[in-house]
Amino acid sequence: MNPTLKKILAFLMVCITSIGILLCLFFLFLTWRARLPVTEKLQTALTQTSSILQTTVVGLDVIDQVVTNVYSSTLYLDDATAALSQTIASTGQFIDSAGTFIGEDLNNTISNTQSTIDSAQSTALVIDNILTTISSIPLIGINYNPSEPLGSALGKVSGSLDPLQQSLKNFQNNLTAARTNMQVFNDQLSLLSQNITSINQNLETAQKVIDNYREQVTSLINWVDNAVTSMPAWVTTVCVVISIFLLLLVMVQAAIMLQGIYLLKTPATEIIETSQPKPDNPLPE
Repeated sequence: MNPTLKKILAFLMVCITSIGILLCLFFLFLTWRARLPVTEKLQTALTQTSSILQTTVVGLDVIDQVVTNVYSSTLYLDDATAALSQTIASTGQFIDSAGTFIGEDLNNTISNTQSTIDSAQSTALVIDNILTTISSIPLIGINYNPSEPLGSALGKVSGSLDPLQQSLKNFQNNLTAARTNMQVFNDQLSLLSQNITSINQNLETAQKVIDNYREQVTSLINWVDNAVTSMPAWVTTVCVVISIFLLLLVMVQAAIMLQGIYLLKTPATEIIETSQPKPDNPLPE
């Protein structure tokens, strides 16, 4: 290689490595100068993060309280719905019994009573006829002239029972309609109870999710608080690692620079002799 070109390359090696060493030392200075500001900024950011997480925990506590209150309310509503459904079922049985008693038993009793009165009316007519006949005999001295014969009075009593039967039948029909409406209402209560059960299951799932979130946030808060305390040591460790890397670069570049200086100081003849060694077996002239 041309000695002049070698000198130029050696000069470039010295210049470049010198600049590199200066840059490494400059970055080393900046690294340790920025250690404290970087530590403070990171600690400030972590402290703000911890505050945000604390606020999140408070929000989770509020949500948890709301969910707990709603869950308690739905449990109370479920119990009230079950009690109301049981009451309606008992009332329905009572209405069925009352309807049967009023519409059938009382009507049968009234029908039997009318039959008895009708039989008594026939007997009363015979008695009326006998007494009327006897009273027509002057010698006996019986004056039988009632304002209303017994048979007619009994007929009116039997006739007055006819509207009562229809009223009782209408009352039974009304009770049956009310029983049907109560059954519909009871079915709706059953559907409401199913919906409340589904809501309670969702609330239980939400409660578990909230507990899981609270555990994760609490763990993260502990990690952030420990990081705030350990941040100076972490930043110092990073600075030490960067410093070691930069010092290694300085050493490598210093070695290259020394080689370039050596090449600059070496005479051209020595370069030629060192760069072109003689062969071991020279050819004869």
